[in-house]
Amino acid sequence: MGRITPICKLTAALFLCAAPAYASVDDGVIAYANARAAEFDARHGEALAGYLRLFEKSSDSETLAKRVYQNAVRQGDFAAALQAIRVRELKNDVPPEGPLLLFTDAFQKRRWSMALLAIDELEARSNFGFMAPILRAWVSVAKTGTHDLTLKQGNTDPFFNFYAVDQIVYLDLATGQNAKAKLGLRNMVSVGGDAMRDLFINAAPVLAAKGDAAFANAMLGTAMGSEFAGQFNEANGPKSNISPNIGLAALYVRIATSLIEQGVPEPGLALARLALWTAPEYPPAVITTAHALGELSGGRDAVALLDKIPSASPYWTRAVFAKAALLRDMGDNDGAVELARLSYDGNANSAARATFLGQMFQQNGRLPEAIAQYRIAMDLDDFKRQAPQSRASFHLMFASALDDNGQWDEAQRELRNAIVLDPSNASALNYLGYAMLERGEDVINAEAFVRRAYEAEPTSSAYADSLGWALFQNGKYIDAVTMLEKAASIEDADATIFEHLGDAYWQAGRRRDARHAWNSAAISADAAVASRISSKLEAGLPGDIRAAK
Repeated sequence: MGRITPICKLTAALFLCAAPAYASVDDGVIAYANARAAEFDARHGEALAGYLRLFEKSSDSETLAKRVYQNAVRQGDFAAALQAIRVRELKNDVPPEGPLLLFTDAFQKRRWSMALLAIDELEARSNFGFMAPILRAWVSVAKTGTHDLTLKQGNTDPFFNFYAVDQIVYLDLATGQNAKAKLGLRNMVSVGGDAMRDLFINAAPVLAAKGDAAFANAMLGTAMGSEFAGQFNEANGPKSNISPNIGLAALYVRIATSLIEQGVPEPGLALARLALWTAPEYPPAVITTAHALGELSGGRDAVALLDKIPSASPYWTRAVFAKAALLRDMGDNDGAVELARLSYDGNANSAARATFLGQMFQQNGRLPEAIAQYRIAMDLDDFKRQAPQSRASFHLMFASALDDNGQWDEAQRELRNAIVLDPSNASALNYLGYAMLERGEDVINAEAFVRRAYEAEPTSSAYADSLGWALFQNGKYIDAVTMLEKAASIEDADATIFEHLGDAYWQAGRRRDARHAWNSAAISADAAVASRISSKLEAGLPGDIRAAK
């Protein structure tokens, strides 16, 4: 019990100022412990209620403010999250997205001076400072109906440049600059992805209201293929402009999606919730919030959230895909396949639906069915209209199914197709190059492929490892050591990287370092790899390791 006592003392200290509310300080400790237990059990509504009761009596507690904030974000309780952020601000403990809550609150209440102060705070103290010019532009639109945001020449902030591209189009549509917006929309066609589709779906009714339904329908065809092409007309909802709330929500969603993809779902969820608090029921915000919840709590709350999107919505297919992915992650593979099949049966001309069914087959280990489904998708006219980057991603996925099914020659062809369509696709470059290395096929060209992948994403431990291993296979042992040491220094380095580093050390004559690296690899290696490493630790490498690997 000795190690628990200090924690109890710290916990009790939270409630000393609130003692009159309880029979004793112990009551406060028990209430806090109960709230924590609910939180650990993912009963965030119960946890939030418990923390809020305590927070009423200890409203300056930094610890409670943190707990209230986290659970309020999980539950979507903006008022509670805002209350907690204000306390954390006084304690100089605001999370990076904290000023965005203050901005959102001020923006919704049209308190422009407070909104601008929150932007200044964001710019000065947060990782999200790159958003400041965009947020100021939306304040200007809300106040005056104008904006002056541009991609200024010489601006070297890559985050601003990345996120401002579609935001400028939203701003132009919100201020009636439709000719300029159409030029921006044309430039977005080659980008692909959900951000482009969301922009097109939002822009279509605005342009249709200005008498340009043909352009609106063409955009929707590009964005959604057979899902929505040709379906927009004056009868189903033109709008005079895009509201600032939708523009801001689109920004929050795009950043949230990036955070979730980078493996940081907690702030991703906060940004997704901000999108919902800014534009309630905005479908991309619903989907992104569900995605983050699925990453954080396994999907129990996320599935119900996705059910809010009706089948008539242009976002319904994406919601179905997200729900199927959640079912798969929850272990219900058959349910995921069935949901994907129902979606595909509803529109067999949709390349997206055909592809998704293939994905579900593949992830359920039904490789022949997956391959057949991918072939169906690739033959659809809808597929041929997709952006090159989207088709490249498809060929990469198709290649992985073929490879897993023992059809390497066909897989290699699909990987090369992906690289032709998207020469900077690091995943395809690395997949092809590393697979060639493992098979001992044309290791010189294999090195060129993995080098291109590494140069595209030099912070990736996997790509650094691939290049290091290619250098090793080509007999460049000193260069291999340098590259593999870099791969091993990156946070997510795995057993394979340390084994490769040990091999390179050995061939470079650094036998002691080799054994240290192999020992590091053995810590997390599976049984088969651990057995191989054990042999190396005992006897070193054979005469020509390249032939043995």
